[in-house]
Amino acid sequence: MARDVMHVVASKSWWSGTITTACGLKVDSSETNSVWFPSLSGNIKCPACMAAHKAR
Repeated sequence: MARDVMHVVASKSWWSGTITTACGLKVDSSETNSVWFPSLSGNIKCPACMAAHKAR
């Protein structure tokens, strides 16, 4: 079973719905799904997002 990669959301545009992640990835909000308890999901965390989030 393939696991999804979780990214840290840096910003979300209210105008277009585009989400920008901490690693710089831009996706449309309709292409994503959110997880209520990320630590319990078993998904892989994006290493670039985690590093950018810790550097804040």
